[in-house]
Amino acid sequence: MERIKSVVYGQSGQTTAEYALVLLVVALLVGVLAAFVKAGTFTDMFDTIVSGLVKRAGG
Repeated sequence: MERIKSVVYGQSGQTTAEYALVLLVVALLVGVLAAFVKAGTFTDMFDTIVSGLVKRAGG
């Protein structure tokens, strides 16, 4: 009976599933980041931040 419980309720595949989910989330984040970079959003944001800092510094 214990062997059946260990087969039914075993957690041997849980680690593999967790790794798969983590890799899926990482791939999703990389895709979103690549889309922002391709669209030029980060360049615009960086220019806005730098120009704001220059204005505050009196330049």
